[in-house]
Amino acid sequence: MNEFANPAKRLSRLIEIVVHKQDSTSSAAVWADAFGLDAAKAQTDPHEVIAKLMILRNEIDLVEKLMSSTSFSKGLYEPHLQRVRSTVSLTNISATWNNHKSQLPADTRLALRYCAEILPAEPEISMEELQGVLDSVHRLRGEIEQSEITQAVREFLLSQLAIIEKAIHDYPIRGGIAIKSAFKDGLADCAAHAETVSAEGNKANISRVGRIWSDFKSAGKELVEADRVASSLVGLTEKGHALLNLFN
Repeated sequence: MNEFANPAKRLSRLIEIVVHKQDSTSSAAVWADAFGLDAAKAQTDPHEVIAKLMILRNEIDLVEKLMSSTSFSKGLYEPHLQRVRSTVSLTNISATWNNHKSQLPADTRLALRYCAEILPAEPEISMEELQGVLDSVHRLRGEIEQSEITQAVREFLLSQLAIIEKAIHDYPIRGGIAIKSAFKDGLADCAAHAETVSAEGNKANISRVGRIWSDFKSAGKELVEADRVASSLVGLTEKGHALLNLFN
């Protein structure tokens, strides 16, 4: 089973990372490192860490909800999930890690691993493919920022790239739902910029982000393979279909 297979597996992976951090490190830095954020920056400006912790708390709730639908007694997992919740603190983020680390003993981490084995696995997505999409996002963003396209088109393209980038960064926490939600957000963003996207002269530039959406859909495999929203978004951006007729 891959390390992002279900919410318990993803939660267990993160807990195994943070439990080995030094006691004297700030909690903000510990979580920033686990999330792939700038640990030094997090100590003075922890808003990105807090945003990720809020997502992680939702995942803890999801594990509890999914486990409650199994035949296993709540006493086997609920106390351990509560311990994990206490480490995912939004109010004491500047405290040193030793204030939270004690809530992650071996039996709690073992309970998480059991939950990970019990809950069904989501379709596997290649992190290598997602990284390839992310690299394309970074390259295109750099080209857009140096280009002479109109401000309206620039804002739309950068907005679309930000949606893809956020989904890839959230995938290790949220799993497949992060990928599926990105296509819904991307289509809504198209609707908000309908006139810009529909203009005939903008199609060539917009199709460039469409190709990245297409690669992103391919990376998502069966999660979005038959998803009508994903297919619609790829068609709208890659092939330049007229949006005004769809959203009016």
